[in-house]
Amino acid sequence: MSSLLEEFQQVGRDLYAAGLVSSHGGNMSVRQGEGLMITSHGSRLGHLAQVDLVEVRPGLEPRVEPSMDLALHQAIYAAASEAEAVVHAHPRHAIALSLMGEDIRPQDLEGQHYLGIVPVVPRGENVAQALADALRQHRIVVVAGHGSYARGESLWQALQWTSVLEESAEVLWLLRVLRHDT
Repeated sequence: MSSLLEEFQQVGRDLYAAGLVSSHGGNMSVRQGEGLMITSHGSRLGHLAQVDLVEVRPGLEPRVEPSMDLALHQAIYAAASEAEAVVHAHPRHAIALSLMGEDIRPQDLEGQHYLGIVPVVPRGENVAQALADALRQHRIVVVAGHGSYARGESLWQALQWTSVLEESAEVLWLLRVLRHDT
């Protein structure tokens, strides 16, 4: 358990240090057999402790309240068998671009190579299903106006996709500004 806690802590610190989550924003989970380990509701990803991790599995009553995004994480794991970890973050540039109502199409080489097209799904009552469906084919998806959900083989890989998305979104943002200035 300590190595899992350390991974949650290190990835959480990196997300916070990079400005990809606010003090109490975002959440993370790791698949564990039929269940998962997820951060608790309101936990501070930059300062996680053992008490902030919640085991969720059939027949087990969680000791503390899991993240309010639990149903989204469960839908992702049910839909994407290759997903072993999920990171939900609030990358500012990607969120701003998601409000344009179109998929995010990275123009930088790294974004094109690792992400390709990043779908943007609308908020609403079917967000869990739309998100899960999109994550079957894509490594990362943005919920319009809310944030990104990345799946990976580990929290580290999901962090990588989140970082690449925000860098690509910032490049797109700068490119749009430059095009308007010329």
